[in-house]
Amino acid sequence: MKSNRLDYRSSKRGFTLVELLVVITIIAILAALAVPVTNKVMQNANNLRIKATMKDVQVAISRYQAEYNRFPITSAGTSGGDDAAPILTNGQTPIVNILMAQTDPGASPNLNARKIKFIDLPFAKNGQTFGVIDPSGGTGTGAPMQLVDIWGMPYSIRLDTNFDNRIANPDASNNDQRISARAPKYLSVSAAIQSYGPDKIANTKDDVVSWR
Repeated sequence: MKSNRLDYRSSKRGFTLVELLVVITIIAILAALAVPVTNKVMQNANNLRIKATMKDVQVAISRYQAEYNRFPITSAGTSGGDDAAPILTNGQTPIVNILMAQTDPGASPNLNARKIKFIDLPFAKNGQTFGVIDPSGGTGTGAPMQLVDIWGMPYSIRLDTNFDNRIANPDASNNDQRISARAPKYLSVSAAIQSYGPDKIANTKDDVVSWR
């Protein structure tokens, strides 16, 4: 009667060095392929969050116009001439306060005297990124609040302050020719909003914008 000892020992042999190297190489290739895909998915998710915020701000500005018959800025704008310079949501103007009904009642002029909350924005977390930064710490003193994107940068808001139903298109000066070459000179909107994207530089290909 033959023993099965030899077959048993053969079935328990380990991987050879070559086999281990092949497995490691395959894992490394799969990981290298997965990283760009993961980054792209995260980028798309970030862009969607920013676009949703932009849409909310656009709607809030439109609602403010319907209520007060003006834009939520100190200068109401006049017909003719060029539109006012872009507004940055970096706390230099109280546009975020106005739309969130967080203005100082004693301010003159009080651009939201009826205390209407046109938008409800989240407050920034995780190192002051994505949302509202309130320098008053929530005390409601009317100190100008900031609104920042996922990369901690303010948004740029362009308004049709000369009331000609159009705004100069920033894409026309984008440094990516694939964008600038097909960009119309004007946008037929009353408010256009722009995030500078991961590189934090205006008018580059990674900008996230409300009009495309």
